[in-house]
Amino acid sequence: MKYFTHPNGIFEIKIPLDWHYKNEVAGYKNQSPFSFELFENTQGCFQISCYHKSEKEINPKLPKSNYNTDNLKFIPTELPDAEFKVLLWATVVEDYFFMAKYVCQPTKLNSEIIKTQIEKVENSLSTLMCLSLDRREFAISYDRFEKFNASLAASFDLKNKAIENRSFIELIIINANQIDAYLRLCIVHKIQIIKKTSLFELSYLYQGENDKPLMEKKIYNKAKEMDILSDEQHSKLYQLYDLRNKVVHRYIITDIKTRELIEIGYEYEVVCEEIRLILADIETEQFEKKVGYHGLKDPHRERNENHANELFSMVNDKHFNKEFYREI
Repeated sequence: MKYFTHPNGIFEIKIPLDWHYKNEVAGYKNQSPFSFELFENTQGCFQISCYHKSEKEINPKLPKSNYNTDNLKFIPTELPDAEFKVLLWATVVEDYFFMAKYVCQPTKLNSEIIKTQIEKVENSLSTLMCLSLDRREFAISYDRFEKFNASLAASFDLKNKAIENRSFIELIIINANQIDAYLRLCIVHKIQIIKKTSLFELSYLYQGENDKPLMEKKIYNKAKEMDILSDEQHSKLYQLYDLRNKVVHRYIITDIKTRELIEIGYEYEVVCEEIRLILADIETEQFEKKVGYHGLKDPHRERNENHANELFSMVNDKHFNKEFYREI
């Protein structure tokens, strides 16, 4: 299972690896009700809603629990409907009302599938945890970090496709993205070491629609300031930045040759690997100093199969594209 975290860190819930969060894909706001379905051949929709008592009146007859506890007691209900099966679960945690819903259209052909999906719903609800105020920043921090890493992993699918298709301009752009991502990770892990914290500086890992962007050159300069990059590497990145812009914006109006794109792509690949290795050293530094995200973990641990499947599921979420879909 994988975590879903409320945008404001109010709650966390584990959901099955083959479910996908549908709000953003369907063009709905990232707010209650939060909806999940199978990627393909969907049989029903699971929704969970969370409301503060100031938003919705709370029924005093509902069971009430404390923050930071799971295995909550829900009151289940089935709504009468001639066409659909509509199951509801409700509970209260401190000042928050939770309502979960599963809607499906059962037939003789899909009855076993629906039964399995309802079991998954109940398993997910057993993991629901409403977080106290002091734990919400941490939950948001880790959620954004995990999504950042899943996006970085997803970029390799695009990179491999670009190599396969000999799409050199696309390869250059993806490599530039990956260099930027590795440097951002270097910076946030270094900050954790300096501040002796496990929280992430989210301005480096996430850019919302209305957030002021942190452009690539600012990332290069910050990495140089923190002694992550050498003078030579910093200069090389500026040189590649100018070449990349020439390729993207001025390929037609200059005398640049397609052959040069291969050379630029190779130079980007070399620098990208150099910076990935710098990141690996910083992760090891965290582990050795017992501080930060890797402080209590071995960054070079053996890959755990379940952990890999969780990453594959999050990569599927990032792509939401059948071409790159991984079976879990």
